[in-house]
Amino acid sequence: MTDTLVRLSREFSPRVEVQGEHLVMLDTSGLGDMVGDARAVGDALRRAAADRGLCARVAVATTRMAALLAVQGRAGLTVIPPGLEAASLASLPLGVLKALAEIQASGARKAGQARGQALFPTCPTGSTRPTRPPLALPAFALLSTVRRWGLKTLGDLAALPSADLFERLGAGGLMLQRLARGEDDRPLVPDPVENPLEASLALEWPIEGLEPLSFVLRRLFETLCARLERGRVGAAVLHVRLWLVTREVHARTLQLPAPLRDPRVLCTLVLLDLEAHPPSAGIDRVAIVVDPVPTRMLQFSLLERALPSPEQISTSLARLAALMGEGRCGAPALVDSHKPEAFEMRPFNPGAGSRGPNPKSQIPKPELQGPLISVLRRFRVPVTARVTVDRGRPVRVATGHRSVDGGRVVMCAGPWRTSGHWWTGRARRTRRASFESRIPNPESREGTNEQSSSSSPCWDRDEWDVALTDGGVYRIYRDRGQRSWFVEGVID
Repeated sequence: MTDTLVRLSREFSPRVEVQGEHLVMLDTSGLGDMVGDARAVGDALRRAAADRGLCARVAVATTRMAALLAVQGRAGLTVIPPGLEAASLASLPLGVLKALAEIQASGARKAGQARGQALFPTCPTGSTRPTRPPLALPAFALLSTVRRWGLKTLGDLAALPSADLFERLGAGGLMLQRLARGEDDRPLVPDPVENPLEASLALEWPIEGLEPLSFVLRRLFETLCARLERGRVGAAVLHVRLWLVTREVHARTLQLPAPLRDPRVLCTLVLLDLEAHPPSAGIDRVAIVVDPVPTRMLQFSLLERALPSPEQISTSLARLAALMGEGRCGAPALVDSHKPEAFEMRPFNPGAGSRGPNPKSQIPKPELQGPLISVLRRFRVPVTARVTVDRGRPVRVATGHRSVDGGRVVMCAGPWRTSGHWWTGRARRTRRASFESRIPNPESREGTNEQSSSSSPCWDRDEWDVALTDGGVYRIYRDRGQRSWFVEGVID
């Protein structure tokens, strides 16, 4: 029944908040020009509920709490004039506060376990706070104490001196008195549209190619984005379904880094994805399903450089992914591995609220005196090297790279042996292939290998820190699987 009330409420206003089972609140501001005054709005809500077989209680007030309390104790339609919330609620018993707390606390229960009568309060006020504060349950726990004082109605509680009430019950007593007067503890927080939005179009003739498909996608996205705009939400996930003439379904799912509702941007993202994964035959029908989420509110600073919009970032990443391939664009992230160069590419999704103080002002100043720390400037692709070994120690390093001149080894430290992932099946096959291709006598001079071992999931190598006659200090290592030498980076 709660879902029915939510769908009914969204026919009148996009700002709907579910208070509990069978208890829904909506913002009626702006309905006066279309429906009439507050009583006309309440009558329209009751008639719409009766058409669906529901006997609803409706309360219209300028505050949320006044409408919630009035609908607990009065049947039919209740209209509270502005400024008369406390006087209108004065005759209600204190039990309406407990009933409201129980209904709001049972929001996670099933509809069959809640109360059977539909409650339908409305209020014309609203706000857009990002999160919903919890109900002040500690304040309702003081109802038993208030009853022992001989108070029976909300008017009795509202008439008490606030200073004396605070001395005896603390902040919870003041909160309970404010609720009894119909004052709001927070604004209305609309719930996001959780049901996915869908738009589909059956074609009279099959189409082939992305150019004719773009006109169909643009038409569907204009309809979807208009619905997203009315609900003040954005698209987080796109599900594209293409029915082919071969009776197959070509399905694609796009995870967007930020909620979007621009039809041109969404159409471009889908076309770029289909360009990388084209359908195998002509298209008979097109369907798009959108998972909506609340849009993010960004506050820009006059003192910082403006960042690109989420639409521009999404389009640029989609174009790069179509050009470079999947898994090659995004944000690098560390993985749980001891492999030195191990990382993975994750979707680029800058977190909300990243704007803040200038990070340059938070960088601590370096100390003028203190121990020097060595830094390894690692090459993105290890440099292939020819290393001469004497008695198990490198004595000369030669490369064809312009950043490493090479020369005789003046001083060296090592080796430090590290290995991992040798237990996986792919790693065992790689090690077997490397073992079969070993050079018979590798002690005198190691040959070159143009393929680095970084592409293999396993590694087994000996690392050395060497100082050469060219004046540089380098980190070199010997891949024991490929029996090849590489220069990993420069030590500063």
